[in-house]
Amino acid sequence: MRSTEHALAVDFVERSLQADLRLERIAAHVGYSPYHLHRSFRRVFGLTLHTYVHRRRLTEAARALINTSEPIIDVALRHGFRGRQSFTNAFSASYGVPPAAWRHAQRFFPLLLPYRFYETGWDLGRTADGLEITDRVDTDTLLPLSLAAVDMLPMLDVEEHTAALRRIDAHQVLLAHRDGQGAAAMIIEPRTGHIEYLAVHPLVRGSSVLHTLLHAARERHPQLSVTTFREGDRADLGHRRALLDLGFRPAPLCVEFGYPTQLLDLDPSGAPQ
Repeated sequence: MRSTEHALAVDFVERSLQADLRLERIAAHVGYSPYHLHRSFRRVFGLTLHTYVHRRRLTEAARALINTSEPIIDVALRHGFRGRQSFTNAFSASYGVPPAAWRHAQRFFPLLLPYRFYETGWDLGRTADGLEITDRVDTDTLLPLSLAAVDMLPMLDVEEHTAALRRIDAHQVLLAHRDGQGAAAMIIEPRTGHIEYLAVHPLVRGSSVLHTLLHAARERHPQLSVTTFREGDRADLGHRRALLDLGFRPAPLCVEFGYPTQLLDLDPSGAPQ
């Protein structure tokens, strides 16, 4: 499948979140077999089309719980869930709290935002070839990358995140890009080597870009650490495993912005795997 077909599939999903979104129906719309669409979508994005639909529906249901007084059962049915209990189970597994508690807290953050990339974004492809690494970047460049990679950033509050990015010293940023299009970025606290921010564009998660970026970080910071999902967190789409595969090792459990996370340390004597 070409990027235009993937864009067409995503657009169809976004226009039909409250309708029938079985794989067969989406495949018929884009003109491919269900089998081919399933394999291609997973290869390109690193998650299945079913998972994309599920997380997008949960995100929009979470938004509705905050922004409306609609009964929870109505929110559940309108977003494709069979009943209140199945919705509560799915919501609690991904957001960590049941729908009623979420509504009471009145604090929204997305699990997954729509995959609507700029035309140049689709050109990133699945390879790190041609990517450049820079440590000087306008931090406004990071916001589109953050929004594309929102499932890597637990408890991302878009307004707070935007304000925080604009306060960041650009000299702490490592950005992998192609012609200015952000593919991956790290922001590292220079005194401790802690990676305060890590985002990888969904279209390059299957490439070696994170490995390349980590090598660049190691040249500047011998000791590195990062905070990620705890083991077994249903919100994690494989980011913890990717970091462990690079040589990070579990360190103490912690909580950030009220979200349960875990610190991972990189062995200073070893190279990224």
